[in-house]
Amino acid sequence: MITIIVSILAGLVLLSDALRKVPGIGPSLEKFAGWLSAFDVVIGVVAIVLGILELFSLQGILLILAGFVLAASALRSIPSIGPSLGRLGNALAEFRLIIGVIILLVGLLGLLQLLFGSLGRFR
Repeated sequence: MITIIVSILAGLVLLSDALRKVPGIGPSLEKFAGWLSAFDVVIGVVAIVLGILELFSLQGILLILAGFVLAASALRSIPSIGPSLGRLGNALAEFRLIIGVIILLVGLLGLLQLLFGSLGRFR
């Protein structure tokens, strides 16, 4: 459940620049994503940790990639490997939009599966 929430939040933060183009709810989503952007490093670190815990799944790999993009500034402060991790995060930042769309979709599909999958059990 927590990985679904972090996936959605990371996707919204990664897409914060492109959300205005969504018809109808774009400005509201952009405003919410702008507010969430203040917590991008925290969301990024949590995404990396959850991605490592679920390493052998698509969602885990996407969480790690999103975490590197979001927490690149904090990763630079890790002794001895920090500069390399910071460069990796900066290199992945070019794919911010693609990673954001995919992880948001994976998070939303996980949420729908969680909601409607539990409804199917009661038949």
